[in-house]
Amino acid sequence: MAVNPPQDPLARERARKRKAEKIRRRRIVLAVGVLGLIVLIVALAVGLSGDSDGTTSTTNPSGDGETTTTSLEAATFTADLTGANSVPPVGTDSTGTLTMDYDPTTLALTFSLSLAGLSKPSNAAIYEGAAGSSGTVVYVLFAGPTETVTQFDGELANGTVEAGKLTGSLAGMTVGDLIALIKTGNAYVSVGNVSHPVDAIRGPIN
Repeated sequence: MAVNPPQDPLARERARKRKAEKIRRRRIVLAVGVLGLIVLIVALAVGLSGDSDGTTSTTNPSGDGETTTTSLEAATFTADLTGANSVPPVGTDSTGTLTMDYDPTTLALTFSLSLAGLSKPSNAAIYEGAAGSSGTVVYVLFAGPTETVTQFDGELANGTVEAGKLTGSLAGMTVGDLIALIKTGNAYVSVGNVSHPVDAIRGPIN
């Protein structure tokens, strides 16, 4: 019977080192895979948490039937109201300012409307429409009663936009949809008075 020759000690050592190297490489590959999985889980968790802190996305149908997406982050919108912006233009020195602030923490869109020198203001609202056109009301800011002073100076209205009071194309929709409309540049605020029930002064919201 043949007898196997004794193995070279150096050969055995090389074989042992090769085996140890293979094991070490497998462990590195496994560690990298586990690390990648952890990173993916953390990224998903951070992404999903965006909705809980008010940073969400909402869609709003635009006039051409397409969908506009907006991110609900902290934002401020303003409008400068003048008679020159009215449709048709009104010759008046009266002015107004609308300021709207969105807080993603409280999910609230607040507003303040102030006037300077407008006679007997009776109503104010946000409209959907482009400059130079007559739009449709989407949110009423002030519904009266009519102020009796001939030169009203100061804050006419303030508050928080309530989704349930949205009208027109935004009826049944959300505050996020109103913000989306404003961001398209297709929203304006109009104040009416005894002489001009609509558009005594007016300005685009941006």
